[in-house]
Amino acid sequence: MLKATSRAIRARSQAARKLARVREHNKRMRIKEAMGVRMQIQRIAHADQKQSRREAKEDRMLGPLGPRRAMTSAEADEMSVVATERARPLPIRKEERVKYWNIVPGDRVVVLAGVDRHKIGVVKSVDKATATLMVQGINMAPMKIPDAVFELDTKQQRIYHSELSISYHDVRLVYPLPDPATGALRDTIIANIEMSNIWHNKNGTSSWKRLVPGMEGVVIPWPPKEKPKYVDHPGDTRIMDVEMPSYFPTLLAPPFPLEVIDELRNKYSKFRTRHDPVWVAKKEAEDAAQKAKDGERILTAVQELNRKLRKERKALGPPQLSDSNLEYIGRVMAQNRPELLENLPPTSPPPPTSSTQEATA
Repeated sequence: MLKATSRAIRARSQAARKLARVREHNKRMRIKEAMGVRMQIQRIAHADQKQSRREAKEDRMLGPLGPRRAMTSAEADEMSVVATERARPLPIRKEERVKYWNIVPGDRVVVLAGVDRHKIGVVKSVDKATATLMVQGINMAPMKIPDAVFELDTKQQRIYHSELSISYHDVRLVYPLPDPATGALRDTIIANIEMSNIWHNKNGTSSWKRLVPGMEGVVIPWPPKEKPKYVDHPGDTRIMDVEMPSYFPTLLAPPFPLEVIDELRNKYSKFRTRHDPVWVAKKEAEDAAQKAKDGERILTAVQELNRKLRKERKALGPPQLSDSNLEYIGRVMAQNRPELLENLPPTSPPPPTSSTQEATA
């Protein structure tokens, strides 16, 4: 039985070490992938800058004879297309991520940086892994459909405009508040949103209230979430069939065959810790028989002598220092560290014993 228990413990420790190695490998791969994407974006940006400098130099040298690189608006849009790799934000470390997001999809925000700064829009989506968000109609840029997708339908427009990601720290929440002078509602930029007490729910999420700083009791409501619309299809099961109970448990029969327990628990698994009582009793009997067999085995003369010496040492108990040994230790201490004896408190002489009285007589 001890062998089976130790085997399960070793299996769990081995699995934990393997899981730690896998997590460390995945972490290194994520870092490697992020560095690869970063280098690819830098390579594309460097190529774009080099091409722009070359074209600017050519226009400066040729003057009015410089080539016209875009004849139509479509060609101009295609020349100003943003690469897909550059449009994708890079993931950041967990230490740099925003822990509690006070801006969610549906909120109205104002942009503080970029071409569309001071513009107000509605948050379209958020990406917590990169601490960025998309604002509807803000920070638009021309994008190009990949060749593989465009070849499937050549009639579609090749160039389209889409929103680019904006950093979470480059936007501020906008909420209508009453004007102190007129009392009319007007949009107000909430620079620093205060948070109420945070409630940690059982499902692993957290909830709190957003408060306006300097105005006690003013709560900024969260935007309502859109309920998903479900469409019935011919292959769907009807709700009346789903809600109809089809199993009625009784005490006369188990809920499933007992043989299924072995399939669920995998009785041959090395991680198993729960065993049948019959199997446990069998293993304990085997252990007892093995122990009795080990006690009856023949010992050599050296093994018998060692066992006898161990029993004698155990019967003597822990060693004790004699008076002569203690006196010798005291002389050595007085010779090496006399200051220790000066700090000792005075002690009264021990009471006379019968042996000392006989010696003095």
